[in-house]
Amino acid sequence: MSTIKLFNIYHSFLIKKLYLIVYILLLFIAVLAIMIGVNQMNQKDDNFTIGIVDKDQSKETKLILNAIGDGQSLGNDLSIKHYNEKRAHNLLEKKKIDGYFIFKDGMTKAFYQNGELPIVVNTFDTQSVESIIILQLTDSVYSRLMLSMGGAMSYASLYPNATENELLTMMTDMLFAGLNRSGSFDEEPVKVFDTLSYYTISIYFVSIFLFFFSIFSILKMNQKDALKERLSMFHFSYEKLTIVRGIFSLGYTILWSVVGLWIIIKFLKPEFEMYNLNALIMSLSYYLFFLTCSFIFIDIAFRNAINYILKIGLTLVILLFSGAIIPIIYLKGLSGGLIESLPFTIVYNQLLELFLNNYIIDLHPMFYWNILIMIGLLTTSIYWRYRQ
Repeated sequence: MSTIKLFNIYHSFLIKKLYLIVYILLLFIAVLAIMIGVNQMNQKDDNFTIGIVDKDQSKETKLILNAIGDGQSLGNDLSIKHYNEKRAHNLLEKKKIDGYFIFKDGMTKAFYQNGELPIVVNTFDTQSVESIIILQLTDSVYSRLMLSMGGAMSYASLYPNATENELLTMMTDMLFAGLNRSGSFDEEPVKVFDTLSYYTISIYFVSIFLFFFSIFSILKMNQKDALKERLSMFHFSYEKLTIVRGIFSLGYTILWSVVGLWIIIKFLKPEFEMYNLNALIMSLSYYLFFLTCSFIFIDIAFRNAINYILKIGLTLVILLFSGAIIPIIYLKGLSGGLIESLPFTIVYNQLLELFLNNYIIDLHPMFYWNILIMIGLLTTSIYWRYRQ
């Protein structure tokens, strides 16, 4: 029987069981949608908006405001806005800003006379995390302002003949250097994965496996009954049927992989950028290749109880040792690096880094060896069955 006829038989059977595919698709889409929805609801706005009220209106306070700018020199998630006192108070009451500073009238004179900077900090309360952060930020900024202004006073004492323009230039340099938090050191942020985003990628990863497994099993429902008698007289019929069933399942699983990928990129809005699309396609292709070959190999080489045991084992490996459910960091060292070299673990790590960090990690040394081993096992089993 030709391969085309086998495809037609499977296709006609699958049409009759179309409701099963629809149920599976709706289930996976619903789970992905729930995870993405919960992830969006739990995303908090980490940006701080702080107002500044300048009641002193001196040259020094204007220099300070210019040095602070929009707040980016103090923190990446900080926004500084200039208001009058009434406007700032109203916005704080409505919780549209997190707090505001007041440069009191006569602040500059007080500094030159007493060495103090009378800055008032207003927050909605004193117990919330936002208020504590603002107060800590104020303490940090205040300390750097005092150092900068103190440096300016020292310069004026050491160079009494300096012109006003020279003093202003020096003070500007001192303020910009003092208030720029990255001026004295380079930041190396430590990135951690958001838990909900992590498990959303995990659900997508596992759903590809479950979808393939489901289609592969649904198609096998017809194999032992309607097709058994029809194909029993043909040599190598069972093996050919299994290969076609695997390829047919692969085609439908590719469609789900594309749909699921679109849902994640569209609604989860991960860090992934389209210029890394080739790396993403390569990772998904690697994953689909191993799923297809693994199931074909198990069905061709093993029968009855061993067949079921191996499929259960494969399921457990993908669920427990890929990193999809238990983060791989907790499994390191348990098997001397064996778990990290599994093809499904390699793929999951690549997908995780691509989606959540837009980063391509170095290929594991076993990446290509796994392909060669899988091809060798599959080729050997097909040849062995063909020779029987």
